Amino acid sequence: MRTLVISDTHGYYARLLDILNNLGDYDKLVHLGDGYRDLRLIRSHINADLVCVGGNNDFSSDNLDPETVIEIAGEKIFCCHGHRYEVRETLEKLSDVAKARGCSYALYGHTHYVADDTIDGVRCMNPGSIGYPMNGRAVIEITDDGGKINFNFINL
Repeated sequence: MRTLVISDTHGYYARLLDILNNLGDYDKLVHLGDGYRDLRLIRSHINADLVCVGGNNDFSSDNLDPETVIEIAGEKIFCCHGHRYEVRETLEKLSDVAKARGCSYALYGHTHYVADDTIDGVRCMNPGSIGYPMNGRAVIEITDDGGKINFNFINL
């Protein structure tokens, strides 16, 4: 199983579609907010399950949950945009919430910075922004390698 994680597409749906087409096959696409409308525009071109959480700029997406937990290779992964947990200042709140939900991993967006930090035993990862990258642009690839979870940052 191959999962791709993106965030903060901010209206750059053509760029997003080009990126996804160049990454090959995948089973699941996780969007961490601020661009849900972009997914609606390219949905017919995506042959994968979609998981989306609402970001602070997903105004017309009131039906989107602000966070969710997914499971891959038996590991629970907390997914959110991050603005509710003040991720621009600290990752401690994000780590605390992930742990409270039984997760060893947290995926977030909002900052537009690619990041990979471990806070109090929780690995917190951000793919940066497809639309407005601050320190590069990436997609997080998660694979299930025979029951073992692997994370890989694919720099774009």
